[in-house]
Amino acid sequence: MANLTIAASEASFVRLFNAIRDNFTFADADSADFGPFTASYDVAFHLENGNVDLRGDNTVKIDELDIKWDKLDLSLGIDIPSICIGGWCIIPTPFGCALRLPKICIFDDDPDIAITLPLGGLVSEVSLTGRLVMRHFDNPARPPGMNAWDAQDAVPSLASEWRLFFHDPIVDIDPIDVGDTVGDLLEAAVNAAVDNLLFFLPGWARDIVKGILGPVVDLVRAILDIPDDIQEWISDLLNVSFGLLDIIAQFIIDYFGDKTALTAIEDPYPLLPETTNPNNFGPSMLILVKIPIRKLNVFNNDVEMILEADIG
Repeated sequence: MANLTIAASEASFVRLFNAIRDNFTFADADSADFGPFTASYDVAFHLENGNVDLRGDNTVKIDELDIKWDKLDLSLGIDIPSICIGGWCIIPTPFGCALRLPKICIFDDDPDIAITLPLGGLVSEVSLTGRLVMRHFDNPARPPGMNAWDAQDAVPSLASEWRLFFHDPIVDIDPIDVGDTVGDLLEAAVNAAVDNLLFFLPGWARDIVKGILGPVVDLVRAILDIPDDIQEWISDLLNVSFGLLDIIAQFIIDYFGDKTALTAIEDPYPLLPETTNPNNFGPSMLILVKIPIRKLNVFNNDVEMILEADIG
């Protein structure tokens, strides 16, 4: 039977979780070659809100946890087939061409145009379900031969601890669903990129190139093999092709499951602090009183979190 039992309300656990949530940040970037085009992403987000529910089966569920995208940039590099114009003879003679228009070839690079679609400002949701566990931590920086008591006295940061973790959470994330205006963003970005590429051409040449290309966004859609729903294509590119959803899920599992303690309890635990003796007899100082925690377990029901410890 445990020597000590402590219960903490669900509201107390919520405060612990909120502190960990508010320190969570995620940033990542990657690129890949998909054959007819290249793509890259640069993303960052933080977490807000979330409902915490202690449940009677000794699990904890956190839902409606918002992923607030601080940055969600998708960049596309597109290779447009080369086009050559000009070179036509404008003064023919029996002996050949006396004067030709200059011949200009464009879209020789790969990629020819690079565009970035700023998709930030979205909100996604994630939920987590797991169990609480306590783990004992012996600071590896503690010098050999120094016990936990001496280490705690000498350098408080070397103290041993019992740490509370949200163990092995199951994570469920809503797919990244870009806004329905992404088609307009793509069209505007492509047209602007092509205009920038053609800036050096005289007006007549620019008109010919655009006539050959036709609606540029339709050409780009054909190159990228984009179906009618641009929104779905971009969401699949991020979620499936890049696997960004899996990367985020694993990061959240690592952060909440193993890398970040919800709280920590010193071991041995300072029971009474060192204080000045208020009496006129006995020692002038009362020494620090600490108790070792031999075993510490945690469980919960639907209203509170309970800690049970063996001390002494």
